[in-house]
Formats: sequence, C-alpha cells, structure tokens
Amino acid sequence: MKKQPGQRLRVAIVIDDFYPASGGIARSVQTQINELVRLGHDVTLIAPKHSLQAPENCATIVVPSLYIPGTPAYMCILQYSRRIAVRISTQAQFDVVHSQTERGALILAARLAKLQHIPHLHTFHANLAGTHETNPFASFWGSMAYLLLINPSIAAVSKKRFSDDVIIPKASSDATSFFARFDWHSLATIASRVDAYTTPALFMKRRIDECSQGFGAHGHIVPTGVNPLFSSAVLAAKRSRTDRTVRFLCVSRLSKEKRVDAALRAFVTADIPNSQLDIVGSGDQLGTLSKLAGTRDNIFFHDHMSNMDELAKLYVNADAFIMPSYRFDTQAITLSEAAVAGLPIVYCDDRLDVGVNSDNSLLATDPGPEALATCLTALNSPEVRKEKASASMRIAKQLQPDFTVERYLELYRQLIGSKH
Repeated sequence: MKKQPGQRLRVAIVIDDFYPASGGIARSVQTQINELVRLGHDVTLIAPKHSLQAPENCATIVVPSLYIPGTPAYMCILQYSRRIAVRISTQAQFDVVHSQTERGALILAARLAKLQHIPHLHTFHANLAGTHETNPFASFWGSMAYLLLINPSIAAVSKKRFSDDVIIPKASSDATSFFARFDWHSLATIASRVDAYTTPALFMKRRIDECSQGFGAHGHIVPTGVNPLFSSAVLAAKRSRTDRTVRFLCVSRLSKEKRVDAALRAFVTADIPNSQLDIVGSGDQLGTLSKLAGTRDNIFFHDHMSNMDELAKLYVNADAFIMPSYRFDTQAITLSEAAVAGLPIVYCDDRLDVGVNSDNSLLATDPGPEALATCLTALNSPEVRKEKASASMRIAKQLQPDFTVERYLELYRQLIGSKH
C-alpha cells in the first residue's frame, strides 16, 4: 500500500562516517534527521560508535565498525554481516532505508532492505574519482576497496540490477587516469543495485548515467539545504569586530583531497596588507599546514566545531570565504553556509553550482594557488566585497532545507508504493 502524503514514515538512515563530527556528509545527515523529525516522521540513525553524539530527537542503533584509531573518519567501515542486519531488524521495522556512504553502510542498508522487503535509497555525497591527483595513495586503495569489497558485496546482497551494461567511461578532464574512470564505473554499479539514488550535483548524475547506459529516471538531483540551527545561529550572532582587518575563512576537513594547503598558499601569495586567514577543521594534514604557515602571526587554526553558535560567530565575523576543493565535492555544504552568512566566496571547481554564482562568488581560472590568490586580491576591495555579500544574502533564501526533505519524502513514498 502506498504511503500517503502526511502519513508517518519509519526511516532508517545509515552512515559510516563519525556522527556528527566528521564533516559535510554527517552535517547534511544531521539536517535531514532534524527536518524529518520536525515533520513528524520516525527516524533511526544507524552509525558507528566512534565520536558518536547520538541525536536526542530520534532513535540510534550503534553498529560495530572496522576502524584504525588515528586514521581519517572516511576509513571507518560499518560491519555489515547478515547477523547484524537480523539483529537490527528484531529491534526496529522500517518503511525505507537510506544509505549515505559507499562503504559498510551501503551493504548493511541493502541487507536491511532485503530482510524487511523495503526500498533502498542511496545518496552519493562525495566523488572519489576526483581525488586521484590530490591524494593518489588513499584514492588507489579506495578504488581497490570498490573492486575487491564494495562492488562484489552489493552484487551478492542485492539481486536487483537496473542495467546490465555498466561501462568504464572514456578519459576526460575529470577522469584522466584509469582508476578515476574505474571509480565512475563503480559508482554506476552501485547505482544499478539500489532502488534509486540521489546526488546534489548534476555532473554526478550525468556521469553515472553515461556509465550505466542511461537509467536516468532511476537517479535524482537533490541539493542539501543548510541546517536551520546554523541559519538561526547566524541570525543571532553579532559581528563583534571593529578593526579593519580583512578576514578570510576556510572551513574544511584537513585532508589532502580538500586542498586546504592551496588556500593557505594563496593567502600567502596574495600577501594582502592587514589581512588574516582562519582555518577551521581537523584532520591528518594539520601538521603539514602548520609547517606551511610557519611563524606567520596572521594565520589561525581552529579545531573542528560541532557547536553551531561558535561556528556561526566565525562566519559572521569573516569578510570572505575560501573553498579550495577541486573535483572532489559534489556539493560543499560550507559554500551554502557561507552564502547564508552573507559572505563573498572564492572557489575553483566550476562544476559546483549550489550556493555560488557569478554574482556572489569569484571562480578562479584554475585550481592553483596563484589563481586563487588573484581572487583574494580582488576581494581586498570593500566595494567588491559588499556587492558579493549582498548577492550571497539573496541566494541564502534558496538554501533552506525544506525542499531537500520534501524531495526525499516524495522519493520515499514513490519507492514504497512501487514495492506494493
């Protein structure tokens, strides 16, 4: 029986990443949970125990995971045996299961879908194919994980297949190496084994459809809205500065694929008088970045901030935002946060289109530090910053989470209806 609009749904959300401290994926999941609960739905978060801050507004099921302490959060893999799926199914019954990462969470969600005869929706948040140049070692092993673990496991668990002809695409500007091209093949393979998939980015859907020989109706573009708690915190935060220092802000996980070193090098290259760079985040690149900063007294490092009020204060007291990631993100939630905070934005990935446009942002001509530095120099002008900031405020109205969750609910109901 098809679930009608307004009828309460039981939604399982499954994630490998640390919740909510690991970055943009976990923060987008946090927003999704809050909005679903606000609309009266029953949500269960299925997550690893590492750094877990269980949400107070929904149920949480902790699952054992494989993780080496000290390694990045994206190395955490939920255990996904049938025994674990059976245990979860004795604790709770769901109408739909929604996986958010392509590791153990994907396979565990597929097992739950099979055991409970419910649909499985998957969201592609990140683009592994875009990391082979910036982080070749980790990317190689990520590709091997797809080949040796993820692809065979999802094929064994999920018997559904929407396309028999998943291909490896031809070389292109965003997939020059064989392994990058193979990663697109893997993403399309995953997409063919779930009932439907979503991604925030048009380029992701186009690439997956190309590799899968076109099951386009099976994929959907659903941008991630900004957490209302962050929006409220921005409105409540007061700009406490009276100095004329030009403050640049970069909020990111400190890992190679995020290229925070490019933002730091750009700031040093621009050498703008009376300027400051604040870098917010944690990760294995902190030591490298600290060495790059050296003894400069205008570069400041802040640990990862899960407190929305404290994070909002940094945004509100900044003058511009730097986003150095290139060919990795599908939708950088920090770009949307910067727009909500009314900041001008500098970025270098021309495929990103949520939270940025030519009115509120400067797109670097290439991803190198010199091109980013040119944009930073342009934002030294108060007039340019004011114009771009006003445009960000206009964009902010389009970044509320209502659309995201309503679109997910629409997909949930369609998928549930197709199962009956």
